[in-house]
Amino acid sequence: MATNTAQSTLHRGLRLMKIAGIQITIDASWVFIFILVALSLSVGYFPRQLPGQSTYAYWVAGLAATLLFFGSILIHELAHSLVAMRAGIHIPEIILFIFGGVSRLSEDAKDPYTEFKIAIVGPLTSFALALGFWGLRQLLVAPQPSLASAVLGYLIWINIAVGIFNLIPGFPLDGGRVLRAFLWHRYKSLSRATRVAADVGKGCAFILMLFGGWQIFTGNLIGGLWLIFIGMFLRGMAEGGYQEVAMRQALADVEVQDVMVEDVVSVPPDLSLQRLLPEYFLRYGYHGFPVVEDGKVLGTIAVEQVRQRTEDERSTTTVEHAMHPLSASTIIAPTAPLSEALKQMLGEGVGRLVVMQNGTMRGLITKTGLLRFVELKRLVAQ
Repeated sequence: MATNTAQSTLHRGLRLMKIAGIQITIDASWVFIFILVALSLSVGYFPRQLPGQSTYAYWVAGLAATLLFFGSILIHELAHSLVAMRAGIHIPEIILFIFGGVSRLSEDAKDPYTEFKIAIVGPLTSFALALGFWGLRQLLVAPQPSLASAVLGYLIWINIAVGIFNLIPGFPLDGGRVLRAFLWHRYKSLSRATRVAADVGKGCAFILMLFGGWQIFTGNLIGGLWLIFIGMFLRGMAEGGYQEVAMRQALADVEVQDVMVEDVVSVPPDLSLQRLLPEYFLRYGYHGFPVVEDGKVLGTIAVEQVRQRTEDERSTTTVEHAMHPLSASTIIAPTAPLSEALKQMLGEGVGRLVVMQNGTMRGLITKTGLLRFVELKRLVAQ
């Protein structure tokens, strides 16, 4: 599932690696679902499929199948990301979490055709993986059934299921994005297409929750609760997807200087992190500050960078050694469109940009201030 997000920082979690410049992150909730899937395969699915094997063999098969299943999810998301990158869209991160995976797109596709390509490649990749595992299973044809064959059979089935589920025409699932691409082409309006696709997505989520409730009443408590949770998640994602597009459009004709903070509170580079907390973060209530020395901006310091340090480290570490150094990725011109500031924050994983003109700091633009402006603009428009 590919989705846009207004997060200002990369997702907190276990960062595994980078593939093609994309950060692969495991959310804490992924550990729970990994254990649950491995357990159900090792003590339930494989013993039923192939009785008479050792407990050790079942666990090896279960762990192998679970790893390959989540590897398939990762490949599904990489397919979305690589197609998006070919279209010039920056992908900062892929997150594996309790409901599968999600690719973070820093911006919307430029046209319906690009949107369609990014969306449809995910399910097609899952079906291709199913076909590949089917081919491997054919090579393992033997007189007696084996656990290896059972593992491949599971991977065939689960990849087909992932592909079909993602084709449900409810935003933000891949099928919903395909629907949005079609509506975008028809209406010539991304906002209207997203609103309709999001409504369909919320309808699909409601049906899932109803079916989950029916499952509970028929005795399938775990399966029913799972469907309800998925439905609630999809409903929230559908509404969030529409709000994201609405926010981008609200920023379309506004410049950074219209929203930036002009009276900027800055911190000196030689201040210890231990003093920084009470003297700046707690005193002013801001999440970050520019670091300035003799009128020159050196970088920015955020509360997240302080939280990463232990108590002992905070007393011996200065702001200069913990800050994010000033670079092209953390500065923006005052006349730049506000939508460009949002895109830059998402792409670089930062929560604030220093507004610079001719080497001088003019102000600071933050994600919090940007979202507050959007909310006020909506209230005025009502």
